[in-house]
Amino acid sequence: MFERKKLDWGEGETSFIEIFDNKDKPGFQFAHATGFNALTYKELLEPLSDNFNVRAVDARGHGFTKLKANPQDMYDWKIYCDDLIKSVELFVEKTQKPIILSGHSMGAASAIQVAAIRPDLVSGLVLVDPVLMTNKIKVIFKIGRKYPLFKNFPIIKQGMMMSEATKKRRRDWKSKEEIFNSYKNKLIFKTWTETTIRNYIDGGTELIGDETRLTCDPLWEAATFSSWKHDAMGLIDKLNCPITLLQAEFNSTARGDGPIKLMKQDKLGVHKIIKGSTHFLPMEFPNIIKEEINKLQKRINTEKK
Repeated sequence: MFERKKLDWGEGETSFIEIFDNKDKPGFQFAHATGFNALTYKELLEPLSDNFNVRAVDARGHGFTKLKANPQDMYDWKIYCDDLIKSVELFVEKTQKPIILSGHSMGAASAIQVAAIRPDLVSGLVLVDPVLMTNKIKVIFKIGRKYPLFKNFPIIKQGMMMSEATKKRRRDWKSKEEIFNSYKNKLIFKTWTETTIRNYIDGGTELIGDETRLTCDPLWEAATFSSWKHDAMGLIDKLNCPITLLQAEFNSTARGDGPIKLMKQDKLGVHKIIKGSTHFLPMEFPNIIKEEINKLQKRINTEKK
C-alpha cells in the first residue's frame, strides 16, 4: 500500500506516494500528466510494487505539492524537468542504483529530458504517449500567440480551446462525492474506471472550510497547456538507455518523427501503438503498461550480465 511522504529541497514541500519495502528491488518512478496527480495512476502503479520500489511525485502546482506555482510565471516546461531531476536524484540516492523512469504525456516529455540530461540516474525509459513537438509546431504556436490571425490554425486552435476550457473549470465543490457524480458523466472520463476517477479526486482535492477544492489551480493547469517551450524532441538524440514507447491509437501527442527518433536511439527499443487507446492510455490499459515495464526491467537485467 502506498505511503504519502514529503520531500523538501529548499523551495517548499513536494508530495509523493511510495512503496519501498525491499532495498534489493529496482526502483521505478512515474511522472503524471498535466492536471492529474500521482494517485490518479494508483491502479497502474501499486501492483508494480511486487517487483519494484515504486515512487510517484505530485508535480509543481499539482496534487499536494506546495512548490510555488504562479500561472503568470509558467511559460516553459523546463521547470517540471528541473523538479523531476531533483526528486529522481533523491530516489536514486535511496535505491543506490539508477531507476526506470516513466511518465504520461507531459510527465513522459519530462522523463525524456531527465534521461538526456542526467543519464547516470536512469536505467531505462517507459514513455506513455509523450508530448513531442516538432520545431515546426513550436514555430506555429509562437506565431499563433503573437498574431491573432493565426489562432484558427487547427493545432493552435485545439491547444487554445483546451487552455480556455480549463480556465473555466469549477474549483470549489460541496464534497468529493459531488465532484465524482459530476465527473463520471463527462465525456473526458468515459474510458476511466470509477476507481480511477475517485483516485484522481482523492489525490487532487483538499478541504477548505466547508468546501472541497481542487488543489491544481485551473489557471496553472491552463498555463501549462498553453506553454510550448520545451525540448523533449530536441534531446532525444542524447538518450543512451533502453526505451519503451507506448503510443495512443487515437489523439496521440507523440507527433512528427518523434517515435522514429526514439527507436533510432535504441535499436532494441519497443514501440507499440495500443489498439483502441486514446491519450488516456494509462487509465484504459494499465495491464499492458505494467507488462511492458516488467519486460523492460528483464531486458536491463539481462544486459547487465
